[in-house]
Amino acid sequence: MIESVTGEMFAVVLMDTQGTFDNNSTYQQCMTVFALSTIVSSVQIYNVVDNIQEDALQHLSLFVEYGRIAMEQPHNFGKPFQQLVFCVRDFKNQEEYEFGENGGTDFLDNVLQTNPEQPEEIKQVRELLREYFEDIQCYLLPHPGYKVAERQSFRGHVKDLRPLFREELKKMVPNLLGPHILKPKIVNGKTVTCRKMIQYFKEYAASFDGETLPQPQSILNANAKLICIEAAHEAKVNYSRGMDRSTYGTRMMSEKKLLEAHIKHGITALNIFDKCPRIGAKEVRNLLLEKLQEDINAELEKYKRLNEAKRVTGCASAMLACGDSVFLGIGLGSAASGAIAGAVLTLQAGVVSLGIVAIPISLTTLFFIWAYVWTKPCFEKVSNKNK
Repeated sequence: MIESVTGEMFAVVLMDTQGTFDNNSTYQQCMTVFALSTIVSSVQIYNVVDNIQEDALQHLSLFVEYGRIAMEQPHNFGKPFQQLVFCVRDFKNQEEYEFGENGGTDFLDNVLQTNPEQPEEIKQVRELLREYFEDIQCYLLPHPGYKVAERQSFRGHVKDLRPLFREELKKMVPNLLGPHILKPKIVNGKTVTCRKMIQYFKEYAASFDGETLPQPQSILNANAKLICIEAAHEAKVNYSRGMDRSTYGTRMMSEKKLLEAHIKHGITALNIFDKCPRIGAKEVRNLLLEKLQEDINAELEKYKRLNEAKRVTGCASAMLACGDSVFLGIGLGSAASGAIAGAVLTLQAGVVSLGIVAIPISLTTLFFIWAYVWTKPCFEKVSNKNK
């Protein structure tokens, strides 16, 4: 956890893809790992030896092609990738380019130059790379020393590093991980939280789960699915909150009113989903829309069961007058019945004045019973919330 200069806390994950583009992995495996690490990273450090060779640049052609497709979508979120850092190890041409970032900048500018004699594919990568990455840097590092390169016993101890290498490393690392330079990971224009990152890993890994090389369209469809998943979640939450407000209370709703509330909040939820950006294949969006409709209908069944339960609760409340015991309910009911019976008997006996007095007493008694029945559950809810 690193605190930025703004006070925000960033969870920094350092992910090593050791062995990529070595002699023990297939090209398809290497490109899959390279693509996954680039997509999920806010900073991708591309580690090369001695020089930036042509094949190293061609490995980036996948991201150039993806960037082109992403930027052509009806709704794009700006440059799809954040920061690419070329780390040139064992750099030997110190006379022309100095070690560190300054020399690396000049070296990279020279590497990315184009000329008319270059094939179109090579020129395209060089010309468009800066179009799809927000920032591209290059660091030139010296050889780390013979203790590192020639000894099998090296275990990563800083003291075994060549002093010049160690000094250059001290300059490079703060420029990548320092609190003043840290930026959160952005996907589809939104900051990624740790919880969302888990979902992103799953979706991206699933899109590359095959025997063929990763395709730009697969990455785009994975992003489209992530956007739709977020929109569907927001829509479902909005529907549930609306239905909670509509069904609040102890009285059972009529089936007609319940369906009216369902339609009202269901339309609002679908409108929220419809507003999410349209990118990638339509099939991805349509499948998640169907899933959202199924979830909303399932929620409706839940609210129907809750509403039906209020019918039983209402009958029991009326029988017990919402008293804390059966005897309290019987007592209140008896008081009301006695008042009404007294009014009837006095009127039949001809004592009109007493009957006239008994009628408002009986009505007042019934009113207080009704008020008690109606308000007690509300007070209980408030009391439970305070607890």
